[in-house]
Amino acid sequence: MSESPAPRRNPAALILLFIGAALFGVGAAALILSYTKQDTTLASVPINMSMSSLLREGKPAPTFTLKTLDGKNNVALADLRGKTLLINFWASWCPPCIEETPDLAAAYKEIADPNVVFIGIGLQDENANLRKFADDNKIPYLVVEDPDGKVGDAYGVRGMPTTIYVDRDGIVRTIVNGAVKREAVVAQIAAMSKE
Repeated sequence: MSESPAPRRNPAALILLFIGAALFGVGAAALILSYTKQDTTLASVPINMSMSSLLREGKPAPTFTLKTLDGKNNVALADLRGKTLLINFWASWCPPCIEETPDLAAAYKEIADPNVVFIGIGLQDENANLRKFADDNKIPYLVVEDPDGKVGDAYGVRGMPTTIYVDRDGIVRTIVNGAVKREAVVAQIAAMSKE
């Protein structure tokens, strides 16, 4: 039996095949990336903030004016200058927010200092849901709403809950992402009040 000779491959055809496959891969990757729903690059941070202007500890807290849940009163950060603040961003549908609410309420009652203000900011939630949640949980501290999320964006909130401690001079002292506990809140406020 005679063996048939191995087929001869054309090097130019192999190169063209390789280039075609590479171009197809690049095109497919570009197509997939063009359908990405959320751009997570630093350049896409909302409200045209540069990386150097993102809220950080040691920086001034961004000013805001928000309405109370009943819509009757405005709460302005500038009016609270000279007080120690706990600003908590939350939503009625957020499980960790629901979990931390009793701890925040207990800490507020334990601290009971007129120079310490807790502000719960309902972030991008329906007013009726926020009101029901605040009523059902008998939230004893000030609750306002940020329906369009602009204040949340200014504070760099990327998940809820987020708690931000601000000193009497309006400087951000601590940022906590995730649920807080009563003991930690009381300790943080006590430390800030001694300064």
